[in-house]
Formats: sequence, C-alpha cells, structure tokens
Amino acid sequence: MMSSQYPCLLTEMLAKFTETEALEGKIYACDQCNTKRRKFSSKPVILTEAQKQLMVCRLPQVLRLHLKRFRWSGRNHREKIGVHVSFDQILNMEPYCCRESLKSLRPDCFIYDLSAVVMHHGKGFGSGHYTAYCYNSEGGFWVHCNDSKLNMCTMEEVCKAQAYILFYSQRLTQANGRGKVPCPSTAESQQHTELAGCSMDNSSS
Repeated sequence: MMSSQYPCLLTEMLAKFTETEALEGKIYACDQCNTKRRKFSSKPVILTEAQKQLMVCRLPQVLRLHLKRFRWSGRNHREKIGVHVSFDQILNMEPYCCRESLKSLRPDCFIYDLSAVVMHHGKGFGSGHYTAYCYNSEGGFWVHCNDSKLNMCTMEEVCKAQAYILFYSQRLTQANGRGKVPCPSTAESQQHTELAGCSMDNSSS
C-alpha cells in the first residue's frame, strides 16, 4: 500500500479536478476561427491549440465524491493509495461549478453538509472490508456502521477516517420541510454526481 506522511485536502482535489488543462498540438478545429469558411470550401480547416475544463453544471441533492484509492502498479496489479484526505463537515461547491449554474442558482444552493463516509479496509482492490460513518439527522449524531454492529461516535473520529467515498447532502434541500424552497436544479429528482477523477496521485490508473 502506497502511503504518505503528507495529507491532502478534498478542496485541493476538487480544484485540481476542475482546473483548465492545455491540450497538446494544433489539431482542433475551432468553430470561431472557421466561421467565415464555407462548408464545402477548398480552403483548409484552421486548426488550433485548445484547452478543456471539467466543471459541475447541475448540483444534486446528494453529492457523492468517489476518491481514487487504487492505481495500477506492475502487471495487472492495483496498489492501494493510503494518503489521508482531509475533508470538512461543510462543503461549498460554488468554486467548482460552471458559469450557468452560478448565474441561475442562489448562493445557499452550493452549501453541502457531510452525511456519510465510506472506508475500505484491506490492501487489495478485489478484497477487503467496507465500513461507514453515517450521520443521523434526526438525532444529530454520528454512527459507525460495521456490518450489524452500530456504535455512536464523534465528529473527531469521522474526520480521522481514511475516506474512500464521501456523501454530502445539500443543506437547502434538508431544510425544505421547514419552509425553504429547494434549488431549481434539484427539485425534479434526487441524483448523484460522481467525481471519480478526484485523485491523490499524479500517475494514471
């Protein structure tokens, strides 16, 4: 298992996931550069360099962040990444959303509260054991779930967890029963957004 004494932040990973990436080579046909070129013209298509950026365009009621805990190491072998990821109880998704979302949603639609943390215990990708910390919203306390064993725990214990999957619940949606209106983008259905590309390692998997 690959481990490191230096932890990383969940917000750093989200920033890395949504940063602009320069694509190599002038091999992309830009629509704007070729606007004056006729469809069947004999003139060559103007090729340029390009950039790409992945952003969240629609916010779900339940946000699932799946961290990259395994990477390929050697032939047909996946190595577990043991870097500790520090995560907050409150997550603001505004910095990672596209412009359309920023214009159409109210500021409080971007706020999420941590609701569950899933951990993988073991060294291999194809084996091991899963446990989870789950928040009881009615009682206002955290519970550690290990098969049929349930134990109350503190937020401090939750924050020390070696997270594999993080679940965040939209705060405004939770308060809907107390007179608040849900966000426009989440009123239709409850969905999950997975950022499987969140990585603790710069190498490809």
